[in-house]
Amino acid sequence: MIEKTLNNPESDNLKQDVVDSILENLPVEVETEVSLPSKGRFYSLPNPAAGVSVRPMTFEDEKSLATIKKSDKVEPVNYLLSKCVNNLNINELLLMDKLFLLYKIREISYGTDYKAVISCPKCFQDSEVTIDISKLLLNEVPDDLSDPRKIELPALKKSVTLRFPRLRDEKYLNFIENKNIQLWRFIEDIEGHTDKQVIAKVLEKLPLKDMHVLVSELMKPEYGLDSKINFICGDCEAETVVNIPIGENFFS
Repeated sequence: MIEKTLNNPESDNLKQDVVDSILENLPVEVETEVSLPSKGRFYSLPNPAAGVSVRPMTFEDEKSLATIKKSDKVEPVNYLLSKCVNNLNINELLLMDKLFLLYKIREISYGTDYKAVISCPKCFQDSEVTIDISKLLLNEVPDDLSDPRKIELPALKKSVTLRFPRLRDEKYLNFIENKNIQLWRFIEDIEGHTDKQVIAKVLEKLPLKDMHVLVSELMKPEYGLDSKINFICGDCEAETVVNIPIGENFFS
């Protein structure tokens, strides 16, 4: 008799009314429109009339991240971006915008204070610090920056047209471990020559000075979120500038 009562539509409606009453003060999931370091100038947005927005993480997102960390098939932060960023094709995301969006998702999900453990570059002792991530500096691209864009190689004295890497290109940008660096993928032409085999052979012979210029222009590290902070070691009191670590607890 009890089972029959619990499974009837009237009982279900009553239970849902109780649930709704208990959750009446549940915060509404609010999307926040953001101003990207790139100013959104290099994207074709699905809805051109709207901007790019982010939403806070949910408990389901947090559980999914914990599961994904045990797998080598999916990059956890890229998965999170795909869930929390709206009106933007994540594969097209510029890397300068990626870091900014990760910090913004962290901020609106857990608050502006982030507790991180930093290892002192001098004495190598760990210190726990609290960082207000809302106060990090944001360097936007200038209005005259284009993508793709033409640069001059100072040693070779030749012009190169290159494009920004996108999220889909990250696997080609491991300059330390990847012995077959595929920079040719980001170069549209050298002195008007567009043949990728020609470009790849030129890159193999490129002077070190030109390679440094090319990599710097490719990544444009001066734009985006400045994640460096002044750090004073709690043990040796040495003062250094360090990058804020994005550890496992960044999204938990």
